Amino acid sequence: MCYERGLSAIHLEEADRIAQIEFIQHTDFVSRKSGIDPFKDRDRAVRDTYDSLDLDMIWATWDPIHPWDLVGKEASDLPISPPKRFFGVPSTARNNQRIAERTDSWSKAFPTTWRTEFNIRSVEDVLDFDPENFWEIPNQQELEEYFREEHTKVQSFYRNQLVPGGKYQTCFMWLIMAFGLELAVKATYRDPKGFEKLLKRFGSLSHMEFKAWAQTEIRAFISHDDICSTSGPFFSPKWLRRNVFPWYERLWSELRSKGIAVLFCSDGNMTTIVDEIAEAGADGFILEECCDLARIAEKYGKSKVIVGGVDIGVLTYGTERDVEEEVKRCIRSSGKYPGYFMNVSGSIPDNVPLGNLEAYFDTCKKYCKRPIGRL
Repeated sequence: MCYERGLSAIHLEEADRIAQIEFIQHTDFVSRKSGIDPFKDRDRAVRDTYDSLDLDMIWATWDPIHPWDLVGKEASDLPISPPKRFFGVPSTARNNQRIAERTDSWSKAFPTTWRTEFNIRSVEDVLDFDPENFWEIPNQQELEEYFREEHTKVQSFYRNQLVPGGKYQTCFMWLIMAFGLELAVKATYRDPKGFEKLLKRFGSLSHMEFKAWAQTEIRAFISHDDICSTSGPFFSPKWLRRNVFPWYERLWSELRSKGIAVLFCSDGNMTTIVDEIAEAGADGFILEECCDLARIAEKYGKSKVIVGGVDIGVLTYGTERDVEEEVKRCIRSSGKYPGYFMNVSGSIPDNVPLGNLEAYFDTCKKYCKRPIGRL
């Protein structure tokens, strides 16, 4: 039923309850819910946890061409075939001394990595960078076969949940992950024309991947690109309309022409640009708690998929009563719309108190049934 419920929400069709998608990286919670030691069998522990919670869809992104493998390599060092990455968390990079692993505050069993130093350290080198000089680019057929095979494998494993396709660095995220946010932003102002050429080099890589995904059997696609902070977009809407949104429209049209729903995801507050994202062709939005969920749902709840809004800060620092009220807040603003997915912003790491996490899922189970009653 979960797969069908998730698909119904993607298609804006009514189901028996509000759909739900979560990215759970809480070691103790996964162990408790699955009965499996995640250090011994992480994948099965996560899958059984999702099944026990009756979740309807999982997070998934595949990035066979990855910025952390692009920067700092000589041509002779390039691998013959691209490495596999999915679920939004890149595997540990080969250059471990340049990676900060935040296992202490994030998750013992599900550590994440983030590059803190970059080989390219000048704006001029950023603007001159050409990924084709650092990577043996797979051809269209190879990408199609890779995406089809990997997605089929993961969908077979998560047999009860809808598994979307996905791209973590849709457009601007390429530059953030390859060069760091500071240099990427500086490059946009130093040489606007040169920056357009740079973005085209990476956008062309994304376009090839989106075209390949369009030939697979996926039903939905998560398109991730961090273009906002908690205070709003990094750049003005005018700049985004000139440089980034045309790429979104071009990339997403490949998928939408095949009936594949595109869900756009960005960190931060995208409230002020959500109209432009909709105009570019997004079929839905994945929102953090800093977005105006009520406003976006009121305008787009009948025509778009809306995911998220539950404040991870409340789960982390609030009481169980606070958690219950946070769930109710999201249901009041968005639960009446068939395309709404309940979701905690970002992911759920180890520092969330177990009692609050249990309260969250108990509250969802209690109040997400349709028709939605008075809260």
